[in-house]
Amino acid sequence: MKNFLVLGWLLVTLSALSPASFAAESDTDRLLDLLVEKGVVTKEDAAGLRADLAVKKQEEKETQREFPLVAGKPIRLSAYTQVRYQFLEEKDKTDSFDIRRARVDIRGDVTERLGYRLQADFAASSPKLLDATIAWKFNPYLGLTVGQFKVPFSQENLISSPKLETVNRSQVVEALVARGKDVIGNQNGRDIGLQAAGGFFPRQDRYLFDYALGIFGGSGINAADNNEEKDFAGRIVFHPVKGLDIGGSYYDGRGNWGTPPTDQNRDRVGLELSYTYQALSFKAEYIAGEDGATERDGWYLQGGYFFIPKKLQGILKYDTYDKDTSIRGNETDVFTIGTNWYFNRWAFLQVNYEIKDESGGEIDNNTLLSQLTLQF
Repeated sequence: MKNFLVLGWLLVTLSALSPASFAAESDTDRLLDLLVEKGVVTKEDAAGLRADLAVKKQEEKETQREFPLVAGKPIRLSAYTQVRYQFLEEKDKTDSFDIRRARVDIRGDVTERLGYRLQADFAASSPKLLDATIAWKFNPYLGLTVGQFKVPFSQENLISSPKLETVNRSQVVEALVARGKDVIGNQNGRDIGLQAAGGFFPRQDRYLFDYALGIFGGSGINAADNNEEKDFAGRIVFHPVKGLDIGGSYYDGRGNWGTPPTDQNRDRVGLELSYTYQALSFKAEYIAGEDGATERDGWYLQGGYFFIPKKLQGILKYDTYDKDTSIRGNETDVFTIGTNWYFNRWAFLQVNYEIKDESGGEIDNNTLLSQLTLQF
C-alpha cells in the first residue's frame, strides 16, 4: 500500500511538470533508478512510469505553438516560403516554376514597451531587407514606429502575403502603392519613416476606429530621400459592428523619376470596405493617384466563401485599372476565379485562373497560377 501511494504521488508530481522543467531527460531516469534501488518502486512500475511520461511529452510537443530560442532576450521567429507555377497562354511566354517569396521574420521586446522587428526576403538573387523597425507602445491609443515598414495605405497592401486570398494583388495596388508597377519601382509597399498609430473607443474585442499617420522619405526600401520634401501617409478604419471595416487612406508625396529624372507630385487617395460573416467574406477598394501630370485610378471587388469550413474556399474577384484616365478606353480588367485549400493553419494551396481583358485589342494572355505556401 505504501509503495502504491508513493508511485501515485510520483506520477502526479512528474505529470504536472513540463518536460522543460528537467535539466535533462536523464535526470528523470536517475530519479527512478534511485527509487528502484531503495525498493520504493519496482522495476515494472518504473518502466510504466517512464512510458507514461514519454507519451505526455510527445502530446505536449504536438500541441506546442511556440518554441524558445537561445538569445540575450526572448525572440519570436517565423518564416514562410511560397512556390509558384505559372501556365501562360500568351505566345512566346514560357511556363515556369519559381520561388515567389522566402522570408524570415524576427520580432522581440527589449522592454515592456520597446520592441523591434527584422524581416528579409531570400527569394531574389540577393537578399532584400523588407522590415527593420523599432517601436514604442505608450498605450493602446498611441504607438510610435521608426524604421522601414509598410506605408499605411490600402487594406490589400497591408495584408501579409500568406494571408492573401488570391495569388496576386490587384492591379491598382501594384501600380499606386509602391509595388511592381509604381513609378518609384517595386518597394514591396514599404518606405523609411516615422509612424504614429493606435485605436480609440474599445468595444469588446475591437476598437471603434484605428488610425495610422506617417512621414516618409518617399524613395522606398533601402534608399535615401531624393528631394527635400517628405511624404505624408494616413489611414483610418472604422469598425462599427463585428466583421465590418470601412476605411480611407491619403498619401501626399513628391518623387524624382522620369527621363530625365525630375521632381513631380505623387499623390493618392483610397477608400476600402471589408466584411466577414461566418463562411462569407467580401472586400472592395478604390484608389486614385496622380503621378506628375498623369491621373490614374482603379478598383476591385472580391468575394469568398468556405464550402468546407477552414478547408476549402472559393474566390471570385473583379479588378480594373486605368493607367491614364485622360485616354478613353485605356482600362485593363482582370477577372480571377480561385480556390484555396488549407491543409492546416501553416500550409495552403492556391489555384487561380486570371482572365484578362485589355481595351483597344484582344490579347490571348490569360494565366493559370498555382501557389503553395508553407509557414512556421
